[in-house]
Amino acid sequence: MRDYGLLASIAAVLAVPALLVRPWPPQEPDWRLLDRVGGSLAVGLIVGRLAALAIDDPRSLTSVADLLVIRSGVDFWPGLTAGIAWLAWTEHRADRRPAALLGTVASAGLVGWAAYEASCLLRDGCPGPISPIGLRPDGLIERQFPVALIVAVAAVLVGWLVDRARRRDLPDIDSIIVAIGAVALIRSIASFWLPHVGTGLTRQHLTSLAIFLACAAVLPVVRQRRTRTAS
Repeated sequence: MRDYGLLASIAAVLAVPALLVRPWPPQEPDWRLLDRVGGSLAVGLIVGRLAALAIDDPRSLTSVADLLVIRSGVDFWPGLTAGIAWLAWTEHRADRRPAALLGTVASAGLVGWAAYEASCLLRDGCPGPISPIGLRPDGLIERQFPVALIVAVAAVLVGWLVDRARRRDLPDIDSIIVAIGAVALIRSIASFWLPHVGTGLTRQHLTSLAIFLACAAVLPVVRQRRTRTAS
């Protein structure tokens, strides 16, 4: 059975950033950027899927069919970490500065994530708390507030701010830290309203909080070291 909603979501993740986000520096061709980050997207998806299966159902790791059903779960942070690591490694092998490309695509990555969250409209609906104003996900009776749509708006706004700041000489490493920290903060806040089993914080929620706090701690250190080096 073909999952056209998921296919449309993946297409949106790839197409929307390429259409709306222009590279910086401006002389960097769009096609070259896509060529250089394509491998990291594939690696991130594969690792995220493997991580999700390893945590939720390790026996599924031996089943090719289960591996391919990515709709049943992709672990966000392991996938993102693997994608960034792969991109950094390939750039280093090509004798280029990994931070330069990561800083360039930071805002595009935020827009791509926003496209995926917003495409919940094309899948089973956008879950959230029960609300008189909202959407009715497939198989449910009551309306739910579409948290993913708010997440998408927040991600686009941060992506625009990061892109604007970068074009005003925000250093590459700062762009990367701010973008990752913003994703972690948005996911942390959204997790309070997303459905989950139990009353405590989920593993994904705690991971997002930890990454946000780490970024908030690292950014001032990086900026201080840069100031000392410049002086």
